[in-house]
Amino acid sequence: MARNVLSTSAVVMTSSSLLHAPMAVDGAPESANGEALEHLRTELLRRIGHDIASPAGVTLTVLEELATSGEPRPELVAMARRSLRRLMRLSEQLALVAELESGAVQPELSATDLRALTRQAVDEALAIDGRKDVVASCDLPSTALLVAADPRMLLMVFREVIGNALKLASSRVHVSLEAKGGEIAIRVDDDGPGFPEEALTTLGRRFVRRSAARGLGLSLSMGIEILRAHGGTLAVEASTLPPGRRGTAGAAVVLTLPATSNDV
Repeated sequence: MARNVLSTSAVVMTSSSLLHAPMAVDGAPESANGEALEHLRTELLRRIGHDIASPAGVTLTVLEELATSGEPRPELVAMARRSLRRLMRLSEQLALVAELESGAVQPELSATDLRALTRQAVDEALAIDGRKDVVASCDLPSTALLVAADPRMLLMVFREVIGNALKLASSRVHVSLEAKGGEIAIRVDDDGPGFPEEALTTLGRRFVRRSAARGLGLSLSMGIEILRAHGGTLAVEASTLPPGRRGTAGAAVVLTLPATSNDV
């Protein structure tokens, strides 16, 4: 079944009920929730196990090959580096999820240049999730755009959103950064399959089972909560890119943050 394309109206995920809703399966009767929650926990552990085993296996294979090779193999070193970056990303994700679940999120604010942070996020996402058949482009301003933010947390959010776009795109991803009034908007467009309507109602919730292969909602739920802690928002819109090879219009994730004076 084809995944639906979003309407042009943004779906902004900032309400308290959406951010902190308990784990549940939408539409399920109360009596079924216990079984559903157990399934979700099992699914989460299965995915974590896979996300550890896959890059670890690649790295082990590379090391064994390098140990018996009598000449430099830069392509193997690149494979091992990419796999280790994936493991580091997973470690950071799990640590942040634990922090969010405990309600102990305390951003360490400092004057942060979103232009430089966006460029870094694009580079890191490409190093982990880049694909030869997907072209990534950037439209960044020539001057710094400052916000009061925790650069570590925002980098993780930006990198995850861009990485998801790279994984789902048909052929193109475009990242843009623009100041509008008192806000700065980071927009990530892709020409992939977009989000189905049924996924939109649970985008801000972690550990939610969905019929489409969109995961358990960890990346966007983390992004929503972190942006909220910074006074910002996360919205999903239809992509402005031309339809990709699959003929779908794709999606755009728009992150907004309050701007800070350049005098900070």
